[in-house]
Amino acid sequence: MGSLLSTATSPQTFVNPGALVNPSFAHGGCALRGAPAVALNSRHAGLQESRLIAPSSSSSSSWRGAASGVASLAVGTLLTASRQSLRRNRASRGPLTRARAFSTTATEAPAAGTILSESIKVPPTDERKYRAVQLANGMQVLLTSDETCDLSAAAITVKCGTFQDPDAVPGLAHFHEHMLFLGTEKYPKEDEYQKYLSENGGDSNAFTTTEYTTYYFKVPSESFQGALDRFAQFFVCPTFTESCVEREMNAVDSESTNYSSEDTWRLQQILKATASKNHPFSRFDVGNLSTLKSVDRQFLKDWNREHYQAGAMRLALVGRESLDELQRQVESLFGPVRPGDGCAFKYASKPWTEDCLQKIVHCVPIKEARAMSLCWTLPPTDENLFSKPDLYIAHFLGHEGAGSLHDLLNSLGWVDQLTAGPAQSFSDGQLFGLNISLTPAGDENRMTVLALALKWVELARKTGPQKAMFEELASLQQISFAHKEESPIQDDFVAGATHAMHRYPIDEVLRGVHALDEWKPELISEYFEMLKPENCIVFMTSSDFAGEAKASAPGWQREAWYSAPFKEQPLDVKDLEQYLPEGEELPLLAPQPNPFVPQDFSIRCTEPTKASKSQLKMDGPTLVRKSDLARVWHKTDCAFHTPRLYVMGKLFTPQYERGPRAVALTRLFCNIVLDDLNSLTYDATCAGLGYTVEFSDALTFNAGGFSDKLPLLLESFLGRLTDVVKDLEESELDDGSLTERGHDLLSGLEVQRQLLMQDYKNLTREEPWSVSNYYLGQMMVQGSWHLDEYRKALEEPIGLKDLAQAAREAFGQVQIELLVHGNATPEESNRIADKVIDCMKAMRAQALPEAKQRLVARTPCDRPLIFEYDLGAENPEQENSCTQNVYQVGTFGTDQVSDACLSIVTHIAHASAYQKLRTEEQLGYIVQAGPWVDGYVGGLTVLVQGNRLPPKEADLRIEAWLKQFGTEIAQMTDSEFETIVQAAVNERTQRLSSLSQETLKHWGEIATRRYLFDRTALVVEALRALKKEDVLQFFERYFSEGGSERRKVSVRVLGTSASDQPTTEACLHTLEDLRSYQATSDWWELPADVAVSSQT
Repeated sequence: MGSLLSTATSPQTFVNPGALVNPSFAHGGCALRGAPAVALNSRHAGLQESRLIAPSSSSSSSWRGAASGVASLAVGTLLTASRQSLRRNRASRGPLTRARAFSTTATEAPAAGTILSESIKVPPTDERKYRAVQLANGMQVLLTSDETCDLSAAAITVKCGTFQDPDAVPGLAHFHEHMLFLGTEKYPKEDEYQKYLSENGGDSNAFTTTEYTTYYFKVPSESFQGALDRFAQFFVCPTFTESCVEREMNAVDSESTNYSSEDTWRLQQILKATASKNHPFSRFDVGNLSTLKSVDRQFLKDWNREHYQAGAMRLALVGRESLDELQRQVESLFGPVRPGDGCAFKYASKPWTEDCLQKIVHCVPIKEARAMSLCWTLPPTDENLFSKPDLYIAHFLGHEGAGSLHDLLNSLGWVDQLTAGPAQSFSDGQLFGLNISLTPAGDENRMTVLALALKWVELARKTGPQKAMFEELASLQQISFAHKEESPIQDDFVAGATHAMHRYPIDEVLRGVHALDEWKPELISEYFEMLKPENCIVFMTSSDFAGEAKASAPGWQREAWYSAPFKEQPLDVKDLEQYLPEGEELPLLAPQPNPFVPQDFSIRCTEPTKASKSQLKMDGPTLVRKSDLARVWHKTDCAFHTPRLYVMGKLFTPQYERGPRAVALTRLFCNIVLDDLNSLTYDATCAGLGYTVEFSDALTFNAGGFSDKLPLLLESFLGRLTDVVKDLEESELDDGSLTERGHDLLSGLEVQRQLLMQDYKNLTREEPWSVSNYYLGQMMVQGSWHLDEYRKALEEPIGLKDLAQAAREAFGQVQIELLVHGNATPEESNRIADKVIDCMKAMRAQALPEAKQRLVARTPCDRPLIFEYDLGAENPEQENSCTQNVYQVGTFGTDQVSDACLSIVTHIAHASAYQKLRTEEQLGYIVQAGPWVDGYVGGLTVLVQGNRLPPKEADLRIEAWLKQFGTEIAQMTDSEFETIVQAAVNERTQRLSSLSQETLKHWGEIATRRYLFDRTALVVEALRALKKEDVLQFFERYFSEGGSERRKVSVRVLGTSASDQPTTEACLHTLEDLRSYQATSDWWELPADVAVSSQT
């Protein structure tokens, strides 16, 4: 994965599988800010069919590389609100365009107040208006006026986090964050804020980091003032009601229990155990019943009064109102926040003192994982905001091109992923990490890997600062800013802005994270000098340490809070020499110039005015080519005027039906192609491009980024696809021995086989909700293979020719859907299509007459279908249980009224279930209610994860809530119902903010082969015609107990807290039970509009 070149919204997140990250707390069920939602490595498409989708987040698959990637789509229908976006992990490159300074026009006279700046530096294409002001109480505010926006947002970041916990009350800042949501003097009802947002189509969240806490929301613009008023009261007059204090303490305790079985948090606690005991980082900071027992209402009020002062707050908001009107609102609503600057950050010692360094720390994960993190202490990032020496170092050490450490380790079959960048960042220092995710073979040679990694760092130090490399990196940063789209969505934008306001001069709050203006070679050299072995802490994480830890071998101990085992020992640098080859020069080279840096940023659209970004007025792509083999869709972007292009491809193939071995080998082939390309195309990912190829039950390949060099990347990718197949087939010589290329491929095959096996084995180490989603997919989707079947297939002998044969079979008969969308003319799109089709023909692809679709099981009406799985028996560390109920409605997209009713029900259910089951009854930290979609079938899902009740009793609570929920709908006034309908309409008609969002919208129709590009208009028409009586009748039919079409599925995953309380009703338990059920199941019919024939 390389270096982390772009700065995330949350300034302290650094994610790498198995690496030490800095998680932050989130309110409302989100576990981590910036951490992977799905812990099983999404590199492998084998898990996509398993529905491993995180609660409270939309599903997205990761892209190879860092630019951005298009997620594997959920169907773009009425049932799924569109909040999917491209994810950029590295800075992209572009022309050295200067950021323009925006000034307000003279026609808008500034309102009363202290104006800090009206010259905020913004990208050249940013047409919004900005103003920074300081209120009389000292609060600094960034105002953003966007007259075209239909979604407004606000965020506050307070300069106060877990480091400000009292020594005797660990977790207070996090607990305080929870409590702010639960009532204010002006709005005393504890659900007032969340209910208002939910009813009006908005949502909110918050997260606590070490030194900052951020609160944010978004809502349709017409409801912004009401939401902003409720939000402001958090900071003016929170009540901290005594009855809520005790109850929310249980919520924090449940959250901590959740984290105790997650490797990310357990490793974080080990990292804390290595820090100086005189620094607040060493403390436990999540909080639980034990640490918070002394906290009462008055304690919270006193702490709030001391820390939550206006001068310690930064507020950002974006709305369609004028700057003057926004300023008047802010002065009125936030002016009453108490003045003061909060408390200064003063700590007794540095985070890691000299006695904490030069150590190796062995860590035991719950999942099967192998990783190494080399960490050094460096000065705080805020000391050098515009020279960013740590960014330069990360770029060098995290490089994956030819001659890099990654390239060397990959040639040995020892590395899976490699990253470099800040692992922790505080006001008084940072912990910089070089993180290596290892293969089993790499883990066996971990000391050699460590020795090579230190040699790589030594090479970087001896090479010294290179101005050409710095200028290339500065160019990457500048282009990422100059061609920045409006995405991220509004709430992420304001949350990021408030963090930047604490760090950068006010004019630089938008550009600052991208700015690399100052060439300071002496400073870079100083930083490199700090990266010496004697200053290093090495964290080695491996499942192979488990035996030693369980046997309580000398040196092993358990971390105090989550009982994670670890062992410390000195790092003997001289001892490492024995692991290096004697007299042999290591093939390590500094990064070379990047050939993928884009130069042409001209826009292909020739329309004089921009096209609409409204989903109601947006035209779909055009079918520019159709044959038995392929359908090619094209659309030139005229809405966003960005020099980006996305190519999306899906190949329907009968390979999945051939069995688990065929599937496993096809996935191996995809992973080998990606790995084989890495050293060649790593530079492309640094230059704002991304690509992937994967197989779930169809082959998909995507490429995207800046349009200038995308054809070059696509050509490299397609060429390697065909070359790998040929090389596999020609790997054996006449005497039966392997060619040199054959040996390389065999080594790569073994590495990818081990990694895929590792992922499949980790299912029982997943969170209960994830396991529940997996088995729900196993029950519902016709002919699903199980991970154990893939694992068994991978344990059998696999030769290079077996892999070649599987690839030939996978590509042998296909139907291709291809979308080219963005900065390309129809002629350019056709040339891209020619390359793709020529590649398929080189793979000997023929047209597939009929692409079979996997059907979805139709649950019986006369009884609930129950599946129960004892996860605690497989994972003794997992205390939590999960209950997931699904109430099927049926095929969507065929009855607009039914779809509209389901949309309204799921919209209301989210807040209602959360308030009842999470806030009031405290059933668990994770409570979700919302739409369930599998293939072409929809319904309502309710999920509860926690350790308070066994699933059979949690199911009763869900049913009781569902009955109450029906009453809530019945008691709604006509006005309240109309508000809900309008909120649902707003969610589906929000103006898109990036080209990638539009690509996803169109691809959702193409990938599902329904091609209804005006679906949004039909959905909105059905919603606006909906009556309350329609929804009540719909609810009675599908969800009420005894309803004529009530079809219930309940998946119950038992943790150790419930292993002795299994379900007493008749239920399924094993894979054989699932197969027997499917053998006699009815199936929902495939919608008539789904294309299956190549002649359609």
